[in-house]
Amino acid sequence: MKNYIFLLLFFASCSSSGQNSPFAKVPKLKSNQEIAYFASGCFWCVEGVYEQVLGVNEVISGYAGGKMKNPSYYNHGNHTETVLVIYNPQTVDYKQLLEVFFEITNPYTVGQEPDFGPSYRSAIFPKQGDQMDLVDQYLERYEGHKIDVIAFEKTNFSPAEVYHQNYVSRLEAGKNVVNPRYGVNVSIPRRNAFLEKTKVPLKN
Repeated sequence: MKNYIFLLLFFASCSSSGQNSPFAKVPKLKSNQEIAYFASGCFWCVEGVYEQVLGVNEVISGYAGGKMKNPSYYNHGNHTETVLVIYNPQTVDYKQLLEVFFEITNPYTVGQEPDFGPSYRSAIFPKQGDQMDLVDQYLERYEGHKIDVIAFEKTNFSPAEVYHQNYVSRLEAGKNVVNPRYGVNVSIPRRNAFLEKTKVPLKN
């Protein structure tokens, strides 16, 4: 496994809220479901993208890649904002989910504009075996270049607070969300840019 790590900077935050909220829960998987984990800047943005992919059943925002137990938005140590993707492998496979990740990720920045720094670094959490091999194949394309895509062997995923979940869909439905300006100016345009160019099958 190759790890590609570049200088980490800290700059901005996609989320802003002083409210206390219970944490989301990961549902029990059905027999036809599997899980994948991806981090690419603000989890609001990444969640909004993967929700559009055909075969994806649910996306949960959270924190992963660090050592802190029970992380929260305002105290998650060296965890990065990450999404857990529950999907049906008979409809969409891991290679296609990985393709989505590289379509929405600038591998040369520590985070994704406008969110930079350790909390927003880009990361993949492949399982041993075929998933690991597929990740290595993608990363080999950048051999000799300094990029900030980390391939973690362990996940340690913890769901984020409830108010972070389903952010883009709630915003578009006119429901109350924190920092709606960010969603309108960043999350929705990032999702729409993906929808316009991707060849991965999408939901209707």
